[in-house]
Amino acid sequence: MDDLWHQIQQASSQEPKTPDQQFLKLMEEVGEASQAYLSSQKASGADYKQLTVANTQEELVDVLLVTYALLQKLGTSDETLTTLLRTKTAKWLSKQTHSTD
Repeated sequence: MDDLWHQIQQASSQEPKTPDQQFLKLMEEVGEASQAYLSSQKASGADYKQLTVANTQEELVDVLLVTYALLQKLGTSDETLTTLLRTKTAKWLSKQTHSTD
């Protein structure tokens, strides 16, 4: 996994797009993930593409990669990213309601 993480960091650091362009790319990737999900669920007007949950997963990974590249472009260190992930995850968990049935 460390080798993969290193490859992701290397690709992100070599990304030539500006932050503005990367934000637009991120929106494009989110749209593609949404399209794939709608198609996989046979939503009206979207099922003709015959996409699957696997296609949705692939598009969501694109979202993660573009997001990471954008964070790196904005100067986010690994330490800051770790702190943000921990903080946001704790907040997310604290807001979830769990039934006690």
